[in-house]
Amino acid sequence: MHNRRNRKRPQQEALIDWVAIRRFALAGGTLLAITASVIFVFLLLDRPVATIQVDGPFARVNASQIEAEVLANLHGGFISLDLDSLSATIRRLPWVDRVRIRRQWPNGLHITLLEQRPAARWGESGLLNVRGELFIADSRHVPAGLPFLAGPPGTEAEVVDRFLAARSYLLPHGLDVVGLVRDPRGAWDMTLSNGVVIRLGRHRVDQRIRRYGDLVLEIVGADPGSVEYVDMRYSNGFAIGWRKQDEAAVAARLTAHSG
Repeated sequence: MHNRRNRKRPQQEALIDWVAIRRFALAGGTLLAITASVIFVFLLLDRPVATIQVDGPFARVNASQIEAEVLANLHGGFISLDLDSLSATIRRLPWVDRVRIRRQWPNGLHITLLEQRPAARWGESGLLNVRGELFIADSRHVPAGLPFLAGPPGTEAEVVDRFLAARSYLLPHGLDVVGLVRDPRGAWDMTLSNGVVIRLGRHRVDQRIRRYGDLVLEIVGADPGSVEYVDMRYSNGFAIGWRKQDEAAVAARLTAHSG
């Protein structure tokens, strides 16, 4: 009896292995069928893009320009198209700031575009946006009325920060900053809305701006048209460069102020 039970055991093990194989084959077939279905649906939906809709307030960019750029970089169908890559390509166009692309069923793209807003000139023909970024280095058209900022390459953020700080201090005094230049040596010149140029030098620039507002503004404010520049680079004082005029008038103004 003991030997008979041992002879039947291999048959039982063979039967169990065959059941496992059949189950594995059934699972594999099911997975293959699901994969084939997914691929079929993907191919069915990944049809060529047929329509492109572009929205946004356009001043420097037009919809046909965006459509042409999209068609030139349309690598993929409705599903397989890489929208992030396409957005990055469009953002490289001049005057384009932000782009949002979404799929529009069944075979279209909807593109929302935001243009750059120039906030200041940079050098002779560059333009800075509202974030202080140089978005065009050589613009054929520079909008009028923008403040003039300049500095060595790579100093855009530094110049913008100082410009904003100077404006926030001087605006309550009734003055605006219309120009700010940093030369290669690190010296600063600032032009105010009354036409006066402030020479600030390389050191303690913010302190000198405040000192101008506290001490010099009252002297210059009576007749800013007579002042060519104010030199704030002195440790304990300043110098005023007057425009060409009668020296007696200058002396009379200073005497009246000191009295």
